[in-house]
Parts: sequence; structure tokens; C-alpha cells
Amino acid sequence: MSDYSIGLLILIAAGGITYLLVRSLLIGNQTFLAKDRPNERSLHTRVIPRGGGLAIVGVIALLWATLSVVSSHQQRTDIFLLCGLVAVCGVGFADDRNRLSAIGRLIIELVVALLVVLSVGGPLVFSAGGLQVSIPSWLGIALAGFSIVWMTNLYNFMDGADGMVAGPSAVVALCLAVWFFNVEDTVLFYLNLGVAGSCVGFLILNWSPAKIFMGDVGSLALGYYFAVMALVGVVQHDLSIGGFILLYGLFLFDTSVTLIRRMVTGKKWWEAHSEHYYQRAVRAGFTHAQVAAGAMTLTALAAGLASMEAFDITSNGIPFFLMGVLILIVGLVLSRLGIREVLTRNRSG
Repeated sequence: MSDYSIGLLILIAAGGITYLLVRSLLIGNQTFLAKDRPNERSLHTRVIPRGGGLAIVGVIALLWATLSVVSSHQQRTDIFLLCGLVAVCGVGFADDRNRLSAIGRLIIELVVALLVVLSVGGPLVFSAGGLQVSIPSWLGIALAGFSIVWMTNLYNFMDGADGMVAGPSAVVALCLAVWFFNVEDTVLFYLNLGVAGSCVGFLILNWSPAKIFMGDVGSLALGYYFAVMALVGVVQHDLSIGGFILLYGLFLFDTSVTLIRRMVTGKKWWEAHSEHYYQRAVRAGFTHAQVAAGAMTLTALAAGLASMEAFDITSNGIPFFLMGVLILIVGLVLSRLGIREVLTRNRSG
């Protein structure tokens, strides 16, 4: 059986199993699910169960462990990475039930990030847009640890609309599968196909109008997972850091710019809010489905540019330039829509 055939089976099986697991969570007594009640920041108006991401994490963990054992693929490292995934999943599970303080959550994430970086190692070269700069090992470890914590929370920040995380995550995982296949890492090729399939299986029930939300248990775990994939890709396969920056660019831009804007304007940037671009798009009149589909489309375009960067197809920074133009256009459109929304609200008031 060829790698393509096995990969396709894993993709389909992961999607089917995840769908069935989420369905079982919904039709049972929902012991493992929390309730997401609407508030002033919410984009939904009814109580919806959250925590369905537990099914995604379960499928990822099982597939990862199986592939590691069957292939004898860097088992010691995989144990650390899997333990980190389970720990972050536990943090999210507790957070969905408001049983964990922000400080406690951050401490656990920092410990997990440190263990992961010490296991895999940190980057020694920063490469992006044709630029290659050697960096000391301590700085590589520090940057890698910070990136893992940031990515873990970044995905959590973006999980505020139907299909907003599951859809783009499926696209990202498919792109990563192609990348790791190209560098002859069959295990991570299979694993990322499984992640893509699992996200699609969940997306069926998370698409607007959502029957279930991913919850912190799923969004934190996916953020951690994609951060780990970037670290492994850079350290073990010499993939460009710039490629991963572009691939994750949509979420990185939205969260980072929103955070900086809140800090500059003197707002309490650490508090929950509804000022992300995707939230503003929904409030401006786009449907959840339109926003999620748009995010998936932009992520697919970013994946193409990221692939050019990851494999040094061009070394003159063109992928970053094109990504910047794309983000600028989207940002201008959403800004205009935001202004229009404010004017409409003022007239009606």
C-alpha cells in the first residue's frame, strides 16, 4: 500500500471517528461538556455546549502514539510532545469550567513549553524572506518557548465564531502534511493528515449554526500542536521559520495587531474582548459561515505563499510582500466595514 493510500485512509478515518465522538458527546448526558452562555462579547445568542475539541485531541493523541510506536519514530521526543499535548488539553478542560486561574494556566503552559524546547531543541538560525541570521542557543530556546506559549493562546483567542478555528486548522494541517512528506518524514505526514481529517469531522458539527463549540480544551491544544510542528520542522528538517510565520499569518496578524492596538489605546489588554477582526466582520454584517469560509480561503492562499518560503523557491521576500498586500486589503475592507457599523449604530441610536 502506498503512502498516499495510507494517508487517505488516515484522513478519512480520523474525520469519521471525530465526527462520531462529537455526536456521542452531544447525544449523551454531556458530562464532558461545559455550557457556553451568551454575554456582551459573544457572537451567538443561545446556550451552546462547548468542549467538543476533546474529541480532536483524543484522535490526535491516539494517532500520534500509534505512529510513534509502530515506526519507532523518535519515541523519547514524542513522549515529551504527547505529554505536553495532554497537559495543555487538561488546562483547557479545566478552563472551560472556570476552575483555573490565568496565572496558574500560564505557569503550566510555560513549564510545558520549556520541556518541549529542551526535548526538541531551539533554532540556531533565523531564516525568513531570504534573510539568514545565526542566533545563540539560549536565544533560540527562549524564542521557541515564547512562541509555543503565544501560539497556544493565540488559537484560543481566535475561537470565537462558528468554524473559525476548525476550518483554517484543517487547511494548515493539510499544508504541513505536504511539507513533511516533501522532507520524507512519513510519520508527521500521516499525523497531519489525521489532524486535518479530525478538524473536518469536527467542523461538520461546528459549522454555522454551530451545534457545539471547540472550547479551550480544543483550541489550546491545536495552538500547542501547530507550534510544536513549527519547532520540529525548523530544528529537525531545516524548514524556514518564515514559512511557518506565513502559514500561521492570518491568526498571528489578527491577534498580534489587536493586542498591540489595545495596549496603545490604554485598554486592559489582558481582559477578554470582542475586537478581533473576525469578530468585527461578524458584527459588521457578515455571517459566521462567510467569515469562516473567508478565513479558510485566506489560509489556503497563505499556505501557497508559505510553501514558496519554506522550501526557498524564492529568496527575495516576495511571499512576505504578497502576504502583506493581502492582509492590507483585508484589513482596509474590515476597517471600512467597522466604520460603517459604527455610523449605522449611531443613526439607529
